[in-house]
Amino acid sequence: MKQFVVIGMGRFGSNLAKSLYRLGNQVLAIDYDKRNIEYIKDQVTEAIVADAKDLKLLSQVIDKDVDSVIIATGNDIEMSVLTTLHLRNIGVKHLVAKAKSEDHGEILKALGVDEVIFPEKDIAKRLAEKLDMTNMIFNIPIAHDYSIIEVKTPANFVGKSLIELDLRNKYGINIIGIRPLISEELQVVPNGQTIIPPDSAMTLICKTDEISKLQLR
Repeated sequence: MKQFVVIGMGRFGSNLAKSLYRLGNQVLAIDYDKRNIEYIKDQVTEAIVADAKDLKLLSQVIDKDVDSVIIATGNDIEMSVLTTLHLRNIGVKHLVAKAKSEDHGEILKALGVDEVIFPEKDIAKRLAEKLDMTNMIFNIPIAHDYSIIEVKTPANFVGKSLIELDLRNKYGINIIGIRPLISEELQVVPNGQTIIPPDSAMTLICKTDEISKLQLR
């Protein structure tokens, strides 16, 4: 079980807090608006009304050893920046922050935020990739620019071995699973001699921007 703090109970922050809690984690939700806290209080471990710009108050309610603190107040840049400064002073070991713009994101990175996210931009990018790649079955971002995706096997891959395809050296793409399209029986971590069968799906791990080079359509 991990411990998270989510600051800002807008649409993004509240959904994130609820999702983390449903996954079995301890979640502290913080917002200055009492109405937002009333809405979320029964769907997280703890919810408190607090002004995230108050360093003394934050230091009282946030344990610096929590796994991660997520600042979801991206629309209020002043609050986002001040909260980031306060959390760094407290000594939080991992900090994620929502950004409103590229400039805002650069400021947050300069302040020491470990991961800056652009929810609307990221969602739009993943949707565009899915629509563009008609063979894609699912796409799961896992870290920074890396994703795990499952795709229907391209016709030009069928009958070839993994060594012949040489996707790792050509594109930095690793095939970690192969299964028949009509079955959930996955062959995990196939070896280089594995021949790609027809009517199959491949699970890949790679940098997201490398996927388009395969032209998996």
